[in-house]
Amino acid sequence: MNRICRLAGLMLLLFWLAVVPVQAQKLLYVPADNRPVSLQYVTDTFEAAGATLLTPPEELLAARNQWGDADGLWNWVEEHSLEADSLVLSADSMLYGGLVPSRVHELSTETLQKRVERFTHLRRLHPNARIYVFSTVMRTPQFTAGGVEPPYYEQYGYRIFRISALRDKKEVQSLTKQEAQELAALVSEVPLEVMADWQARRDKNFQINTQLIYLMQKGELNYLILGRDDTAPYSQSHKETRALLKQAAGSDGRFASFPGADQLGMILLTRAVNEFHNRIPVVVVRYAPGIGPSTIPSYEDQPAGKTIFDHILAAGGVPLLTPALAELILMVNTPADGKTHEADSALNRTRVSAETMAFAAETKLWLQAGKKVAVADIAFGNGADNSLLMHLSAQELLPELAAYSGWNTASNTAGYAIGQGMLAASMTDHDRLRLLAVRYLDDWAYQANIRAELNKEINYPQGGSLVMLDERQSLLVLAAEKKFHKFASRYLYGLPTAELHATFPWNRMFEVFVTVDK
Repeated sequence: MNRICRLAGLMLLLFWLAVVPVQAQKLLYVPADNRPVSLQYVTDTFEAAGATLLTPPEELLAARNQWGDADGLWNWVEEHSLEADSLVLSADSMLYGGLVPSRVHELSTETLQKRVERFTHLRRLHPNARIYVFSTVMRTPQFTAGGVEPPYYEQYGYRIFRISALRDKKEVQSLTKQEAQELAALVSEVPLEVMADWQARRDKNFQINTQLIYLMQKGELNYLILGRDDTAPYSQSHKETRALLKQAAGSDGRFASFPGADQLGMILLTRAVNEFHNRIPVVVVRYAPGIGPSTIPSYEDQPAGKTIFDHILAAGGVPLLTPALAELILMVNTPADGKTHEADSALNRTRVSAETMAFAAETKLWLQAGKKVAVADIAFGNGADNSLLMHLSAQELLPELAAYSGWNTASNTAGYAIGQGMLAASMTDHDRLRLLAVRYLDDWAYQANIRAELNKEINYPQGGSLVMLDERQSLLVLAAEKKFHKFASRYLYGLPTAELHATFPWNRMFEVFVTVDK
């Protein structure tokens, strides 16, 4: 009898260990730089979900006016790696000193090679850690400003982009006679030394990503994401990715590549949490009426449906079609015609279309059914859909969501909505509401509305630069906070916005850092 009792007790203990969540883990995280979307918003999300994040001293990270200290970051990681269960590392920071430095550096191949080899040393130092790495395929933007590309890109950027797009298309299919003539003309217009400099840096980036894939395949890295920052269906980034994907073939479950860069830390940290707790969240994805998953958003090179699918898998979840099994319903707001215009344009009106009303109605139905619902708002680039958010506000649905995102590129938006949506169940209601308030204020209030208002009222009349605010910062902060309070009182009832603050941490209008009462 005693033996039976002991066996029953042991079985009960094993069952208890299997179903009771493990205590909060420690995550060591090195972001791509110190922008809020890379550092503060991410840190806030995971601490709200009960995790402990170890992050480097900010003086080691890339900032607007400083490069990150790659060797200093390696020393810090090696010193603190044994304190964490999982390591989530930006290769751009660890190798180049940050995301922007990866585009403009003058580092030698030898220096980069030595830094890559430190990933192998890190594995030897901490063989039991789960090491997650995210890197970017060097972007191919059409335009640039503010010193985030080599100086010549402001003059030749579009022509360089177009050259790369035509060369990529030539490899994939063929060029028309007119396109071939255009390519020849463009090549003659860009100085050889400019193209050589741009290509040399890209070649180094390509070789680095090739080596990271090899380390992943050897087991030195548990998971690798290659993000495609600011790309297009035909571009140099797309061309290089085709070759990298061939090398990574057969690495399912350990590798992903999709558009975007700023959401990669959020996605990999979410995966680290899910794997630590042996969770595989089931996500059902629903799209707005129209072409939905076939939408190819601005700044991206593949349909939104594939991007969303890949993000869910990379975050450690599984996309299914059966709503009854869903732990999260991901509502993806896409434009009916598949064209993602800019959020601060006149096209982002407040009139609610039939498609938007149907999307909001379905969102409400899932909430009434007791499902956790996250909204990825990708109908516009660089900001929220005014008509959708105003309609959800009027329906008093904004506080009911598990997560919302509508900033920057479609992939940036998807990554935040998926990550915060998966983690919402581990948060208190107050923390969930606080994170929602920040996203509504940043993505909707600022990106889609207040930014343009500040430009019209302050920057343009003073002839000021939008990428170098300088002495206008204090005036802009005061005006922005006043507008935020007015916006919140009008639309964000039920959310903790009484005490909010705003700053422009990178001294430019492109992003704002919003905090609300904790």
